[in-house]
Amino acid sequence: MEEQIFKALIDLISIINRPDRDKKMIASAGVHLETAAFRVLVGIGHLQSTSVGDLADMMGKNYSSVSRQIDKLEAAGLVQTYPSSEDSRVRLSELTSYGKEIHSMINLTRQRIMREAMGDWTPGEKTGLLNNLRRLSDSLNKFE
Repeated sequence: MEEQIFKALIDLISIINRPDRDKKMIASAGVHLETAAFRVLVGIGHLQSTSVGDLADMMGKNYSSVSRQIDKLEAAGLVQTYPSSEDSRVRLSELTSYGKEIHSMINLTRQRIMREAMGDWTPGEKTGLLNNLRRLSDSLNKFE
């Protein structure tokens, strides 16, 4: 059973990580971002605020490529960076007001897509999935 669960998770991750799906999401949300920058923006929005290292770890990307995308997002006014108060060598990133607007547009598009994809699911099935995904996440985090 565990192998089938793992395969299902890999299938979901593969769907989520497909650049062509990101491009469709970007277009549907009506925002203008490169795919790599889009993923970094979404990651920062999820972790708000975060270090480059933590974001790179979450995304499975190297530090320098994430840092370059953050620089692009900062130049576009979507992200602001500043040194950590705990360790000035660590650069933290968070969304600007404009970045939050764009992130909100992306979230609304993602919610619409999920609503359409799960249109024939009952509220109980959705709640069960959410509870089980949270439980699985909590269980797997114990093995870090």
